[in-house]
Amino acid sequence: MELCFEAVELLGLDEAACRSVLEDLAKNLRPVPPLEFKSFSDCSYLTCKALGLQIRLTTGKADVVFLYNESVEGFSRFEGTLPEGLQWSHHSKDVILMLGEPSDKYGGGRFRAVGISYETLGVDIQFKESSWEDQKNPIAFISVFHRLDPSHGLCELCGKRASFRCGLCKTKRYCSSDCQKRDWRKHQLECSGYQASLKCDDLLPRCQQASQKLTAGLVTVALDTMD
Repeated sequence: MELCFEAVELLGLDEAACRSVLEDLAKNLRPVPPLEFKSFSDCSYLTCKALGLQIRLTTGKADVVFLYNESVEGFSRFEGTLPEGLQWSHHSKDVILMLGEPSDKYGGGRFRAVGISYETLGVDIQFKESSWEDQKNPIAFISVFHRLDPSHGLCELCGKRASFRCGLCKTKRYCSSDCQKRDWRKHQLECSGYQASLKCDDLLPRCQQASQKLTAGLVTVALDTMD
């Protein structure tokens, strides 16, 4: 049964709305399949295996929709529209040719299937096999999420690919400590971690406040490696 439905429509909906959509999609199946709901400390999952659909909800809202190919973990094949023109018949080489180089790669090795991510398209593709050399690796499932801004992951100062982030606020991204130092005069005025430290300094004895001001320049080397 072909579904007139796109997964992106579920993003941002609450549990009740997601449940209503899945129930409406499933009502034409015979027998009508049940919905499964599992809750964990940081998220929950609403699943209909007969539709090949699973929804992850974080803070009560759908943030990822998983679309499954057939014969994967007991799921039937999702029969709705796949994102970015993808088809279940596509293999790993086809995906790269269509969408270009991914923004991230994960998995591989002896036991882990490989996967690729296109964050600015809001799509992850998980393949069935674990070899990066396999150009005919079939798609296992597709994850759909909110697209990231194209500038996400780029250095705040020069626009190169960022490998680090400010160790105080964890938000500003940089390609090197040199760019962070050059941006510090501006960034310190809005850096939440640095501003919080200044408020704490106000509670210190005057001699310690003076010491903190003398060493304030050292925060320019506080960089965390990005995940």
